[in-house]
Amino acid sequence: MDTLEAMRRFLVVAETGSFTDSADRLDVPKSAISSSIQRLEKRLGIRLFHRSTRRVTLTSAGEDYLPECQRILNELEQLESTFQSDDQVIRGALKVDMANRFFISTVLPHLADFLAQYPLIDLRIHTSDQRIDPIKEGIDCLVRAGELTDSSLIARPLGRFNMVNCASAEYIEKHGRPESLEDLQQHKLIEYMPAGSDVPRGFEYEADGHTYLVQMPTSVTVTNTDAYRACCLKGLGIVQLPENGIKEDLSSGRLVEVLPEFRPGSMPVSILYPSRRLLPKRVSVFMDWLSTLMQK
Repeated sequence: MDTLEAMRRFLVVAETGSFTDSADRLDVPKSAISSSIQRLEKRLGIRLFHRSTRRVTLTSAGEDYLPECQRILNELEQLESTFQSDDQVIRGALKVDMANRFFISTVLPHLADFLAQYPLIDLRIHTSDQRIDPIKEGIDCLVRAGELTDSSLIARPLGRFNMVNCASAEYIEKHGRPESLEDLQQHKLIEYMPAGSDVPRGFEYEADGHTYLVQMPTSVTVTNTDAYRACCLKGLGIVQLPENGIKEDLSSGRLVEVLPEFRPGSMPVSILYPSRRLLPKRVSVFMDWLSTLMQK
């Protein structure tokens, strides 16, 4: 077994705390992971993990070995990237997590261009609105909209989305169009709250550089951006969405903007990635591409 591959497997086991989860992530048999670690321990002359029926944890020697292992593999990857001057040799698996609506409306229309430019990148896109542990899930970078909470991840701003208040044509026909903030008490709000979110409920708008919140009746609360838009299209209430993601709905008349003078503030979009001194080139080129895409 190649020592470098055994070191890579060691890092995954250290991150997941499980031989089974590591085998699933790397798509190899569990026995292959266990054998690699055993041979690595024998080569080093130390025990790297405490094994139990529930979890695998680092020994004190393993904790000392971990940062040095990360450093060596990162420097090796950076060294290899240094000689990747031609786009055709930038290769490897790239795992990205983003909201499904962002993927469909912003990334997907241009994705063929990126894949044509970097055909040897194995792009794996996870579409989720939920909070995840990128280290445990093996995610290289995440795209997130909204204000960021404290995190150990490095954040790179990508841009901002203009927001609109809207309802379906069906809803407007049945309940009328609100003409003032006071009218909102006679209407229903569809609430979007991702799992684990503690965002205050209500109709948000920005005026004079300040953000205000109007409490109003709620019809339904969802945790997914696609469900949020779908509930609005079904006439269940008013939503506040990025304009970029519903342009076709607005132009077709399926959705109608309401209270345009009381729009929410623009929504920041950021890409986040685990802190590391050396970033694989496949990750950096994707982030650069996405940043350029957001400026269009």
